[in-house]
Amino acid sequence: MWDLIDAQLSSSGGPVLVVLAFFSVAGLTLTLFKLIEFFDHGVGRSDEAQELLDRPRPRRDPIAERVEPRSLRARVVVAALTSLDARQPGDREARARAAAEQVAIIGLARLSRHLRLLDAIVQAAPMLGLLGTVIGMIDVFFRMSGADGAIDPALLSGGIFEALVTTAAGLVVALPFFFASVWLEGRLDTEAMAIEALILAAMHGAVQQSTAFAPEHSDTAPAPVPARPG
Repeated sequence: MWDLIDAQLSSSGGPVLVVLAFFSVAGLTLTLFKLIEFFDHGVGRSDEAQELLDRPRPRRDPIAERVEPRSLRARVVVAALTSLDARQPGDREARARAAAEQVAIIGLARLSRHLRLLDAIVQAAPMLGLLGTVIGMIDVFFRMSGADGAIDPALLSGGIFEALVTTAAGLVVALPFFFASVWLEGRLDTEAMAIEALILAAMHGAVQQSTAFAPEHSDTAPAPVPARPG
Protein backbone atom coordinates (compact mmCIF):
# COMPACT_ATOMS: atom_id res chain seq x y z
CA MET A 1 0.00 0.00 0.00
CA TRP A 2 2.69 2.45 1.00
CA ASP A 3 4.76 1.39 -2.02
CA LEU A 4 1.84 2.27 -4.29
CA ILE A 5 1.37 5.67 -2.63
CA ASP A 6 5.09 6.38 -2.83
CA ALA A 7 5.13 5.41 -6.48
CA GLN A 8 2.19 7.69 -7.26
CA LEU A 9 3.68 10.63 -5.38
CA SER A 10 6.99 10.24 -7.22
CA SER A 11 5.26 10.08 -10.61
CA SER A 12 4.37 13.03 -12.83
CA GLY A 13 1.00 13.35 -11.09
CA GLY A 14 2.52 13.49 -7.62
CA PRO A 15 2.24 17.29 -7.18
CA VAL A 16 -1.41 17.14 -8.25
CA LEU A 17 -2.13 14.43 -5.69
CA VAL A 18 -0.49 16.54 -2.97
CA VAL A 19 -2.73 19.50 -3.85
CA LEU A 20 -5.80 17.24 -3.89
CA ALA A 21 -4.86 15.93 -0.45
CA PHE A 22 -4.68 19.54 0.78
CA PHE A 23 -8.11 20.19 -0.78
CA SER A 24 -9.58 17.20 1.05
CA VAL A 25 -8.23 18.34 4.42
CA ALA A 26 -9.42 21.92 3.85
CA GLY A 27 -12.87 20.78 2.72
CA LEU A 28 -13.31 18.43 5.67
CA THR A 29 -12.23 21.13 8.14
CA LEU A 30 -14.57 23.67 6.56
CA THR A 31 -17.51 21.25 6.56
CA LEU A 32 -17.06 20.41 10.24
CA PHE A 33 -16.70 24.11 11.08
CA LYS A 34 -19.95 24.98 9.30
CA LEU A 35 -21.80 22.13 11.02
CA ILE A 36 -20.68 23.38 14.43
CA GLU A 37 -21.58 26.97 13.48
CA PHE A 38 -25.04 25.93 12.29
CA PHE A 39 -25.62 24.08 15.55
CA ASP A 40 -24.49 27.04 17.67
CA HIS A 41 -26.83 29.42 15.81
CA GLY A 42 -29.77 27.05 16.12
CA VAL A 43 -30.25 26.48 12.39
CA GLY A 44 -33.34 24.37 11.90
CA ARG A 45 -34.68 24.89 15.43
CA SER A 46 -37.66 27.12 16.24
CA ASP A 47 -38.35 26.15 19.84
CA GLU A 48 -36.73 29.25 21.36
CA ALA A 49 -38.36 31.61 18.86
CA GLN A 50 -41.75 29.97 19.30
CA GLU A 51 -41.47 30.28 23.07
CA LEU A 52 -40.90 34.00 22.68
CA LEU A 53 -43.93 34.31 20.42
CA ASP A 54 -46.14 32.40 22.85
CA ARG A 55 -45.06 34.48 25.85
CA PRO A 56 -47.43 37.32 26.82
CA ARG A 57 -45.88 40.72 26.31
CA PRO A 58 -47.31 43.74 28.11
CA ARG A 59 -45.88 46.80 26.43
CA ARG A 60 -44.43 48.14 29.65
CA ASP A 61 -42.06 45.13 29.86
CA PRO A 62 -39.91 45.00 26.70
CA ILE A 63 -39.03 41.44 25.75
CA ALA A 64 -35.40 42.33 25.01
CA GLU A 65 -34.82 43.00 28.70
CA ARG A 66 -35.89 39.51 29.75
CA VAL A 67 -34.21 37.14 27.27
CA GLU A 68 -30.77 36.39 25.88
CA PRO A 69 -31.52 34.70 22.56
CA ARG A 70 -28.99 32.24 21.18
CA SER A 71 -30.52 31.15 17.88
CA LEU A 72 -30.79 33.41 14.85
CA ARG A 73 -34.54 32.87 14.66
CA ALA A 74 -34.97 34.02 18.25
CA ARG A 75 -32.84 37.12 17.65
CA VAL A 76 -34.99 38.04 14.68
CA VAL A 77 -38.16 37.62 16.74
CA VAL A 78 -36.72 39.76 19.55
CA ALA A 79 -35.79 42.49 17.06
CA ALA A 80 -39.31 42.56 15.66
CA LEU A 81 -41.08 42.51 19.03
CA THR A 82 -38.77 45.12 20.55
CA SER A 83 -39.47 47.53 17.68
CA LEU A 84 -43.19 46.92 18.04
CA ASP A 85 -43.01 47.60 21.79
CA ALA A 86 -40.99 50.80 21.37
CA ARG A 87 -43.01 53.96 21.95
CA GLN A 88 -41.77 55.92 18.97
CA PRO A 89 -43.70 57.89 16.37
CA GLY A 90 -44.16 56.41 12.91
CA ASP A 91 -45.25 53.14 11.40
CA ARG A 92 -44.40 50.50 14.01
CA GLU A 93 -44.95 47.56 11.69
CA ALA A 94 -42.63 48.90 9.00
CA ARG A 95 -40.00 49.71 11.61
CA ALA A 96 -40.30 46.25 13.15
CA ARG A 97 -40.00 44.50 9.79
CA ALA A 98 -36.93 46.57 8.90
CA ALA A 99 -35.24 45.77 12.22
CA ALA A 100 -36.01 42.06 11.94
CA GLU A 101 -34.84 41.87 8.34
CA GLN A 102 -31.59 43.63 9.24
CA VAL A 103 -30.84 41.06 11.94
CA ALA A 104 -31.79 38.23 9.56
CA ILE A 105 -29.60 39.51 6.72
CA ILE A 106 -26.58 39.91 8.99
CA GLY A 107 -27.09 36.48 10.55
CA LEU A 108 -27.61 34.66 7.24
CA ALA A 109 -24.58 36.38 5.72
CA ARG A 110 -22.50 35.22 8.67
CA LEU A 111 -23.76 31.66 8.26
CA SER A 112 -23.02 31.65 4.53
CA ARG A 113 -19.38 32.63 5.00
CA HIS A 114 -16.78 30.27 3.45
CA LEU A 115 -19.41 28.30 1.52
CA ARG A 116 -17.96 29.71 -1.70
CA LEU A 117 -14.63 28.18 -0.71
CA LEU A 118 -16.32 24.79 -0.42
CA ASP A 119 -17.89 25.31 -3.86
CA ALA A 120 -14.46 26.20 -5.23
CA ILE A 121 -13.02 22.93 -3.91
CA VAL A 122 -15.88 21.01 -5.54
CA GLN A 123 -15.27 22.66 -8.91
CA ALA A 124 -11.48 22.72 -8.83
CA ALA A 125 -10.80 19.15 -7.68
CA PRO A 126 -12.04 17.36 -10.86
CA MET A 127 -10.33 19.88 -13.12
CA LEU A 128 -7.11 19.49 -11.19
CA GLY A 129 -7.39 15.71 -11.47
CA LEU A 130 -7.93 16.01 -15.21
CA LEU A 131 -4.89 18.25 -15.45
CA GLY A 132 -2.83 15.59 -13.70
CA THR A 133 -4.09 12.99 -16.18
CA VAL A 134 -3.13 15.17 -19.15
CA ILE A 135 0.32 15.78 -17.69
CA GLY A 136 0.72 12.06 -17.07
CA MET A 137 -0.28 11.16 -20.63
CA ILE A 138 2.15 13.72 -22.00
CA ASP A 139 4.89 12.17 -19.89
CA VAL A 140 3.99 8.67 -21.15
CA PHE A 141 4.11 9.65 -24.82
CA PHE A 142 7.33 11.56 -24.24
CA ARG A 143 8.99 8.44 -22.84
CA MET A 144 7.56 6.31 -25.65
CA SER A 145 8.92 8.69 -28.28
CA GLY A 146 12.42 8.25 -26.90
CA ALA A 147 12.24 4.45 -26.84
CA ASP A 148 14.08 2.53 -29.59
CA GLY A 149 12.37 -0.33 -31.34
CA ALA A 150 9.06 -1.81 -30.21
CA ILE A 151 7.01 -0.09 -27.56
CA ASP A 152 6.88 -1.89 -24.25
CA PRO A 153 3.18 -2.57 -23.34
CA ALA A 154 4.08 -2.49 -19.65
CA LEU A 155 5.45 1.05 -20.05
CA LEU A 156 2.28 2.15 -21.83
CA SER A 157 -0.16 0.57 -19.37
CA GLY A 158 1.82 1.71 -16.34
CA GLY A 159 1.92 5.29 -17.61
CA ILE A 160 -1.82 5.35 -18.35
CA PHE A 161 -2.52 3.92 -14.89
CA GLU A 162 -0.47 6.66 -13.22
CA ALA A 163 -2.22 9.30 -15.31
CA LEU A 164 -5.75 8.11 -14.54
CA VAL A 165 -5.13 7.97 -10.79
CA THR A 166 -5.24 11.77 -10.56
CA THR A 167 -8.66 11.93 -12.27
CA ALA A 168 -10.05 9.35 -9.87
CA ALA A 169 -8.54 11.21 -6.91
CA GLY A 170 -10.11 14.49 -8.07
CA LEU A 171 -13.55 12.91 -8.31
CA VAL A 172 -13.18 11.23 -4.91
CA VAL A 173 -12.35 14.60 -3.34
CA ALA A 174 -15.11 16.52 -5.14
CA LEU A 175 -18.13 14.23 -4.69
CA PRO A 176 -18.46 14.22 -0.85
CA PHE A 177 -18.00 17.98 -0.63
CA PHE A 178 -20.51 18.50 -3.44
CA PHE A 179 -23.22 16.81 -1.39
CA ALA A 180 -22.07 18.65 1.75
CA SER A 181 -22.29 22.00 -0.06
CA VAL A 182 -25.77 21.25 -1.43
CA TRP A 183 -26.97 20.22 2.04
CA LEU A 184 -25.56 23.32 3.75
CA GLU A 185 -27.01 25.70 1.17
CA GLY A 186 -30.36 23.93 1.42
CA ARG A 187 -30.37 24.44 5.18
CA LEU A 188 -29.70 28.15 4.67
CA ASP A 189 -32.58 28.47 2.20
CA THR A 190 -34.90 26.72 4.64
CA GLU A 191 -33.68 28.97 7.45
CA ALA A 192 -34.41 32.09 5.40
CA MET A 193 -37.98 30.96 4.70
CA ALA A 194 -38.54 30.05 8.36
CA ILE A 195 -37.27 33.46 9.45
CA GLU A 196 -39.66 35.21 7.08
CA ALA A 197 -42.54 33.19 8.52
CA LEU A 198 -41.46 34.08 12.07
CA ILE A 199 -41.37 37.79 11.22
CA LEU A 200 -44.95 37.61 9.99
CA ALA A 201 -45.98 35.62 13.07
CA ALA A 202 -44.31 38.13 15.40
CA MET A 203 -46.07 41.10 13.80
CA HIS A 204 -49.44 39.36 13.59
CA GLY A 205 -49.22 38.16 17.18
CA ALA A 206 -48.24 41.63 18.36
CA VAL A 207 -51.36 43.08 16.77
CA GLN A 208 -53.51 40.52 18.57
CA GLN A 209 -51.86 41.19 21.93
CA SER A 210 -52.07 44.97 21.57
CA THR A 211 -55.81 44.73 21.01
CA ALA A 212 -56.07 42.40 24.01
CA PHE A 213 -54.57 45.06 26.29
CA ALA A 214 -56.68 47.89 24.77
CA PRO A 215 -59.79 49.04 26.65
CA GLU A 216 -63.05 47.55 25.51
CA HIS A 217 -65.47 49.76 23.59
CA SER A 218 -69.24 49.29 23.90
CA ASP A 219 -71.35 49.20 20.77
CA THR A 220 -74.32 50.82 22.59
CA ALA A 221 -74.67 54.58 22.73
CA PRO A 222 -74.17 56.23 26.13
CA ALA A 223 -77.26 57.12 28.13
CA PRO A 224 -78.42 60.75 27.70
CA VAL A 225 -77.69 63.15 30.55
CA PRO A 226 -80.95 64.19 32.25
CA ALA A 227 -81.87 67.88 31.91
CA ARG A 228 -81.44 70.09 34.97
CA PRO A 229 -84.82 71.16 36.38
CA GLY A 230 -85.60 74.84 35.82
